Amino acid sequence: MSESSTEQSAGPAEGTAPDDQHQAATGTGTGPEPTVAERLAAAEADRDKWQTLSRKNEERAKANAAKAKRFDDLEAASKSDLEQATDRAAKAEGQISALTQRVVRAEVKALAAKTFADPSDAAAFLDLGAYIDDAGDVDTKGIEKALADLLKSKPHLARAEAAPSFDGGARTTAAKPTSMNDLIRQAAGTS
Repeated sequence: MSESSTEQSAGPAEGTAPDDQHQAATGTGTGPEPTVAERLAAAEADRDKWQTLSRKNEERAKANAAKAKRFDDLEAASKSDLEQATDRAAKAEGQISALTQRVVRAEVKALAAKTFADPSDAAAFLDLGAYIDDAGDVDTKGIEKALADLLKSKPHLARAEAAPSFDGGARTTAAKPTSMNDLIRQAAGTS
């Protein structure tokens, strides 16, 4: 590149006034400075132009959304019975998987309710998918063993034992009050 092209791309000179920089940037270098009203009118014209473009883009986006929906509908209608059945099967498998996870989570919480302070903690620490066999049955014994191991490794998750009683133990009923006459008889040895 030549020196003249680098000087031109470098921008306005450092010693120029801000108005000169604006004129150099906008390309209106010669001529009178625009008035405030002219600059305001130019800004409003720019705003109107961009608003119009924005509205056109919104309309185009809405039209494209409708076309995309129609395309999806046509694509669904053109699928073969096998493809539709495959899609339904995949959706059903996803639902079954989610329901199985819920069943295992419920089983873990039910078993953890006996020994854990918060049974949902037990479900959070265990891999719920590991307690389902190929037939879809829940491995209750495996869950019980895992819960016991979890309590050994994290005893702070255990339910707190009953708080000690500070009432002083069992109380007995008070004996019949002795009268002064009874005390004198006991001392005299006559009773």
